[in-house]
Amino acid sequence: MVVQLGGFAPAAKRLNRSQSTISYAISRLEEQLGIKLFELKGRKAELTETGRALLADAEPLLTGFNHLEHRAHSLVSGGESEIRLSVDSIYPNEKLFAALSEFTRKFPYARPKLRQGTFLSSAVEFVTYGAHLCITGITASEYFVKPVLEIRMQAIARFDHPLHLEKRELSRVDLIQHMAVIIEGIASGEPKGQPRAPSQRFLPVNTIEAAIDAVRSGLCFGWLPIYRIRHCLESGELVPLNLPVGGMREARFNLVCRDLDSGSREQKALAGLLGLNGGLEVI
Repeated sequence: MVVQLGGFAPAAKRLNRSQSTISYAISRLEEQLGIKLFELKGRKAELTETGRALLADAEPLLTGFNHLEHRAHSLVSGGESEIRLSVDSIYPNEKLFAALSEFTRKFPYARPKLRQGTFLSSAVEFVTYGAHLCITGITASEYFVKPVLEIRMQAIARFDHPLHLEKRELSRVDLIQHMAVIIEGIASGEPKGQPRAPSQRFLPVNTIEAAIDAVRSGLCFGWLPIYRIRHCLESGELVPLNLPVGGMREARFNLVCRDLDSGSREQKALAGLLGLNGGLEVI
């Protein structure tokens, strides 16, 4: 504080102490270290060369102690030391990390812990993980549930896929002659995935990235989240299938928690950043 304010008097005023108290504390420190830390130039106290060198070494320790002090105050006042968040892997990372960035700015002493689950991961998994908040495509009647995001998924195949050779609207009969990729997750111990026809040949995968790569390879077609493949659509690498109905599907994702009313201020703040206080967003 003496260094920041340039003298004993302003430091004493800021700390609500007498100037003699500050001067005595500095003198005791210099005596214990056996070195001169400050020199007076007029009414201003400046660090000696040795003092500047020691301050550079001490600053990380001081920052750590300051962080620890604020963290302790936060915990004593009812704050959370750790916020566990479980998020379905299809949820946009840009939105997720923007929310976490703003959260850590507001609550620098709370430690967010993120777990990204497979597509349509169950709310049961979030309970097993012990998450405070979860974004999932599964609803759970025994918990607080708020729809926050709807993701549009379109039937897509690579530009040279045989389905694009048909110069007409495609039918279900056309589709079942070719392999489809199906994104599956786990809900209550059983596979949970996208709708599929009983006679359809399909390739099950459990990540969005694998589904996109499978379609880009030309191996299969599938319903993919538009926001994740926009660059492939714009370049012409991937092309929507010509389906009269069913070409577009929506996957709705909910914010789930046990009891938000009794949650900590950190939980409520993070829930708000993830869309609790807004309407249903469609991307």
